[in-house]
Amino acid sequence: MNSFVPKTSSQQINIIKNPTQLTAKAVISTTISATTKSTITTISTQITTIINLSNLTSTTTRTTTTIDRGIPCDNVSESHQLNASQNPCEKVRCNVIYRGSGGRLGNRMFMYASAYGLARTQNCRLYVAPPILTELSANFQMMPIDSKMYLSDEDYSKLYNIEIKSTTCTFQHELLRPNAFKNIELGGYWQSYLHFDAFREEIRDIFTGRNDTLGRVANYFNYITQPFCPTCLPLPNTTQKELRQAFRTRYNITWVGIHIRRLDFHGIGYASDTNYIYRAMTYFRRRYHDQRVRFLMASDDKTYCHEVFGKNRFKKVFILPHDFSQADDLIALTLCHHSIVTGGTYGFWSAYLAGGDVLHDIKYQAVCARADYYPPWFVVVGPTIEKIHKVK
Repeated sequence: MNSFVPKTSSQQINIIKNPTQLTAKAVISTTISATTKSTITTISTQITTIINLSNLTSTTTRTTTTIDRGIPCDNVSESHQLNASQNPCEKVRCNVIYRGSGGRLGNRMFMYASAYGLARTQNCRLYVAPPILTELSANFQMMPIDSKMYLSDEDYSKLYNIEIKSTTCTFQHELLRPNAFKNIELGGYWQSYLHFDAFREEIRDIFTGRNDTLGRVANYFNYITQPFCPTCLPLPNTTQKELRQAFRTRYNITWVGIHIRRLDFHGIGYASDTNYIYRAMTYFRRRYHDQRVRFLMASDDKTYCHEVFGKNRFKKVFILPHDFSQADDLIALTLCHHSIVTGGTYGFWSAYLAGGDVLHDIKYQAVCARADYYPPWFVVVGPTIEKIHKVK
């Protein structure tokens, strides 16, 4: 315990609260008589009660303080005293809010990932409106690196001076600077991967398939691979990482996922034509040797896929079942080695989460700068196969 020796018979002493509660200062002012032992004893008792310095030597102590109008900041210290630079509570200084519900699943994923990326970059708390979090949790595991980064409804209601920042797909680089904002709410669509790419592996873990999805996908893969691997053991479905590893290594096959967005794009000129898909498939067959390449195809128009790619000469194309959900389709595509995508955010996410080589159509959102929307490892497919460059 700290000891205080008065230099004079009368002195003002300011006591700062426990260093693990740096953001809340407890100040007591009193007059200490150097000759009055009982007074010193009384003050010592009060200090012990207010500050609880004995907690500094306890094995594990959980303290909760409030930062910025009721934001909880939990900290567990392991048998040592924390200073200001070590205390994570000291670093919580901002809040990122995602409440809008525009668009479909791919748009939700962009918004959540961008909010998460900003929160992680700036050490902020993250608030996601319950309906949005419920929808995403119905499709993915949604386990952030630290669940304490989420802001509760009650604490969110206490915030004020919230700045609304809207964008479609332009990278807001100024928001990644230190102390760029205090309370910010994301509006629009936030379709730039640069807001979250620094945390790519965390984003992949968050958008991991639920157990029921992994089970359906594994069963489907077991079914389609049985003809050319009849003695193979069933694929594991305990975790997505185990399923992914087994699917990619067990059959000596290069799997290429294809997503085709067609229904709503067909009438407005954004739909990719069939020749683009043919050229992209030819590229992968040539690069990875025809006998070792298989294609896994998903679309919002699977009838079209069966009519065009379900013929005998496309035996190496597997079109995902009609009864698969959008999450089932997405998780299946992310397990592939490489990707072919058309326009739309859903295709972006299937390729981004899968990694590997990615080919995308020259037709993409006209309002989006390509450098902001597509990572450099997404390679555009031009009019002829000869113009496709090697993917790094």
